[in-house]
Amino acid sequence: MGGLLYKITRKDFFDLLGRLMGRNRVFVPSRTGTHLTFCEFSIAKEDSIELGGFRQSQPARSFLSPAREGVTRPSSGEGLPVILVGVKACDIASLDLQDFVFLGGDSIDPFYEKNRRDLFLMASDCTYAKETCFCLAMDGQPYPKGNFDILLSPLPDDIVVEARSEKGAKLISDFRTFFKDADRTDLEAREEIRQRVTSEVNGFVGNRGTPKVSSIMGRMKEFYNNVQFWQEASSTCVECGACNFVCPTCHCFLLSDDNSNAGNSRSRIWDSCLYRTFARVAGGANPRRHLYERLRNRFDKKFDFFPQVIKCFACTGCGRCVEACPGKIDVREVLKAIAAGKWNKPPHK
Repeated sequence: MGGLLYKITRKDFFDLLGRLMGRNRVFVPSRTGTHLTFCEFSIAKEDSIELGGFRQSQPARSFLSPAREGVTRPSSGEGLPVILVGVKACDIASLDLQDFVFLGGDSIDPFYEKNRRDLFLMASDCTYAKETCFCLAMDGQPYPKGNFDILLSPLPDDIVVEARSEKGAKLISDFRTFFKDADRTDLEAREEIRQRVTSEVNGFVGNRGTPKVSSIMGRMKEFYNNVQFWQEASSTCVECGACNFVCPTCHCFLLSDDNSNAGNSRSRIWDSCLYRTFARVAGGANPRRHLYERLRNRFDKKFDFFPQVIKCFACTGCGRCVEACPGKIDVREVLKAIAAGKWNKPPHK
């Protein structure tokens, strides 16, 4: 649903968040050095909060399927809804895939379902970008278009607010005194920022030569059996799994049982397709025992399997994996080599 446009001052917005605490856990984007991370809101942290900016270092999926989650014992935070503020478009876009994996099959994941139901999403426009951003190459944009409750568009003095769900409309209605109607000047200012950031990301995409999705479509099949290419692409991989753990669309997990004096427990833990043991089965057989096979599987899943299954790439162009990889493997360079049909040089930064 599209909603009426409002605006709110930053002071009033932080006051609003303070009033929402207690009945909710409120997480906001906070600056730490050159990074933005989600931290629990408190009045004392207002100076470090950045509602716009670019995407946070950790993916928003960590609030839906945490890196480690008990599946036999209730967690300490169970029952408290979460309000996640400042979620950027690349994370919002990933929710379609996460929902498909955990809610779209024959069996619905009850833990994900509860976390998804209890999550209130305050999405936000990006107000600037990083060199690693390439959402536009993946058919995205630096401002969310749907699949959230409220959209925040930070301006120099105020924040333009738009409700996109019944929950979002109700929150604005419940706290209507905080909001004023947005006017044409506000919307023009929002559009100016959006165009500026779009141009910035386009510049990064153009300078790097990152291919658009149209030039990648279908090419993975041609490269799948090119062992030399995948060996070169994986030559500096240290199998740390960082690319998987920062990715907003990755979703693989394993179950871990713990028998201790406190009793038996089972946890769901994020897994990585780059780990040597990822595909190993009982008896020790491993259909992907070579590193290049595991890296190839990662790209095949994102750029061939999911486009066929749900008609979208499992990459939102957030660039987190580029920053996280100690081996300097750059997804943009791998895709550029695939699109160009050239694999004679290792596709690293």
